[in-house]
Amino acid sequence: MGFAAISWIEHFLVHGPGDVQGQKIELDDELGAFTVKAYQVEPRRGRLTRGGRKVRRAFLSRAKGRNKSGFAAMIECFEALGPCRFDHWAEAGEVSDWGYEYEEGEPVGKPLGYVEILNVATEEGQAGNTYDAVYYMLHPDTASAELKLRYGRLDVGLTRINLPDKRGFIEPVTAANDSADGGKSTFIVADETHLWKLPRLKRMHQTMVRNLLKRKLASGWMLETSTMYAEGEGSVAEGTHAYAKMLKKKGRGDGKLLFDHRQASAHWDLEKRSERIKALKEAYGPAAAWMDLQEIADYWDDPQASHEEFRRFFLNQPVSTEAKVELVMPNWTGCATLAEEPPVEAIGISVSWDRAWGSIGAATKASSGAVDRLPFVGAVLRRRGTGWLVKKAKSIQDETGAIVVVDGRGTASNLIEPLEAAGVRVLTASTEDYLGACADVYDAVDNFELEHGDHDDLNDAVTAASRRKVGKRWAWAGNEIDMLEAATLAKWGADQSVSTEAWGFWE
Repeated sequence: MGFAAISWIEHFLVHGPGDVQGQKIELDDELGAFTVKAYQVEPRRGRLTRGGRKVRRAFLSRAKGRNKSGFAAMIECFEALGPCRFDHWAEAGEVSDWGYEYEEGEPVGKPLGYVEILNVATEEGQAGNTYDAVYYMLHPDTASAELKLRYGRLDVGLTRINLPDKRGFIEPVTAANDSADGGKSTFIVADETHLWKLPRLKRMHQTMVRNLLKRKLASGWMLETSTMYAEGEGSVAEGTHAYAKMLKKKGRGDGKLLFDHRQASAHWDLEKRSERIKALKEAYGPAAAWMDLQEIADYWDDPQASHEEFRRFFLNQPVSTEAKVELVMPNWTGCATLAEEPPVEAIGISVSWDRAWGSIGAATKASSGAVDRLPFVGAVLRRRGTGWLVKKAKSIQDETGAIVVVDGRGTASNLIEPLEAAGVRVLTASTEDYLGACADVYDAVDNFELEHGDHDDLNDAVTAASRRKVGKRWAWAGNEIDMLEAATLAKWGADQSVSTEAWGFWE
């Protein structure tokens, strides 16, 4: 059904934000060929199985700037409104309602009865890469006249698009969004999966793949778009490539996984500018006609440019990396304990930079007695949103008497007043306190003088963390490190030598 899909896209859609926004779309041969392969139907014994779709997962790997996200948005609009599932075989002279002339025996599609489409990306990239283009293509103020005439004024919002006649929705989410679990998606765009390296993101990817199996007649599928991965990082993109190679090796390349990759050959001498340009032309294919290859080629000579990243992003070559998700605290895994977790003495509260997540970490200072214990940090809870934090902190303090710590200049500082209004006794850490706490945790892990509970949320935060300079000192940096920040604050609170009575706010 891919030829009809191409015709529908070129008739009804315009380009999204960018240099050619608002202009009619004309797919080049390369993307057109991908569309045809993605919409193959699979007749068996005169019948069509799985709603007629052959491809369950597709992976489009192209160099940076190839408009992969924009192309995914075009497919997404077709999945939302167009005749995207098999209906019947065309009769002689059959013509679609927008003027596409079918050949006799060509598969003819019909729209889905109910649509659930997700745009999924990491917090770093945000799901807007594709959704912004869909928003432009379908919004009444920017959509084509042909689309508005055929489908009317659609309910297009910044966080959701509701389809006419309650036929479903399109929604942008982050890969961390637990609302994706339990869904029954008909189409999913997984954007930039070379960035999906954290264990939680890989688990979410598999959850979404399983969700696609829930609606047999809807025959849902996933489109992954990505630049090539760094070998050894264990990203979702690397895993998908390994799966494709395994299927090929076992002779099971039946098309259910469509792995479509284009890169420059390895034989080019990139130290020669003329050969760099030839390599770029090979990597970009038809897009070389409108990419500024001269400027990209000159970037190689920038002393601050990484040649490995040049190969990855512009030549779309998989590149080995010695970093391989190197932990900011390499000894972290060795500090995990199998012993029973000690009673909580302090909890820290932190919020992710985009305020999408809240975290509560826990800590206990070193103890001696029948059993000597090192200082301990762990994760209490990480949950979507921030509205639950005050109630949960109050509950923990009432039950355990634990110190509640908040960074006075951090992402959760606006919760200090609501916490105190709820009767929570808060210890506020200054910037200097927090910087010292980061160093204390780092040194304790480096010397194996700290235990942790081996919690997924805390492990993921440590994996995602780096360090940033703050004056002559440093603090944790990263986009998904709120649980590490919370645990760091909790350890600082537990380490305070002053008694709680001396703080002046205990009755």
